[in-house]
Amino acid sequence: MQRFHKIGILLTGSPADEPALNYAAEIAALAAPERILCVCEQQMHGQPTGIDPAALEQHLRERVGAERAGAVEFRSSQGHALTEILRAARDEEFDLLIKGRRLPANELSNASAARLARKAPCTTLLVPTQPYVHMSRLMVPVDFSEHSRMALDLALEIGRATQAAGQQAQVVAMSTYAVNYGYAKIGMTMTEAARKIADATQQQFDRFLADFDISGLDFDTFMLCTGRTSRGVHEVATARKLDMIVLGSRGLTSSAAAVLGSTTEDIITGAALPVLVVKKKGETVGLLNALLNQVTT
Repeated sequence: MQRFHKIGILLTGSPADEPALNYAAEIAALAAPERILCVCEQQMHGQPTGIDPAALEQHLRERVGAERAGAVEFRSSQGHALTEILRAARDEEFDLLIKGRRLPANELSNASAARLARKAPCTTLLVPTQPYVHMSRLMVPVDFSEHSRMALDLALEIGRATQAAGQQAQVVAMSTYAVNYGYAKIGMTMTEAARKIADATQQQFDRFLADFDISGLDFDTFMLCTGRTSRGVHEVATARKLDMIVLGSRGLTSSAAAVLGSTTEDIITGAALPVLVVKKKGETVGLLNALLNQVTT
């Protein structure tokens, strides 16, 4: 897995900082990045975060091993870590940004994680507070858009890298469909309408998957009839004990002006497992430039 040459990590003093570092180390073992930059928030809302950069740096260097320890760099930020890491991602063309996040049920906000995913000019990994790193069972929600194609391509690449490292990998591609009102007007029952829509969705699903090489992987597909895709994704991921959700940053239902589609936002904020938000590198850099100019003016 060679696409993640430069990785950034945002640390804010959250309990999820250590899991974020652990996932970074796991990805470094698969991708052998040339640089890993950690930006540490030393103050938040005028109060110290309690981060010990030296201790975390030692922890990460030990995790990535002697061969890649020289790629690790730590920076301290006095209240502007999100801006600093976004600027670095833009200027140095980072491939991946990683941040810890709170679990959905936590009453404290996950706002900084959502902002990072929204503004980042590259792929973002959001990691909840959890003790273990698992990346072998991946779910990819697809709506047949170009961004979901990118997400599935990356998930398959991660799966193959995981298998090459000696672990069994599984990738599950999931599609949803809904039955809207009006089927009775054309003489159908709800069951008949659902079957017709499911058949059409399955055909579209088959055409979408035909372009991918799934050989050598434990690959599965899943279709679900639901009016709320994000809820279906969370329930299926939990029921099948999957490790990570990999999804495109935009889909067919999102506004052309939006950085993230509403479904993507719902999946990010409601997921109890890591979410990898896949973007075309640099595709939102224009918006990021505008935001960073606002900060500096």
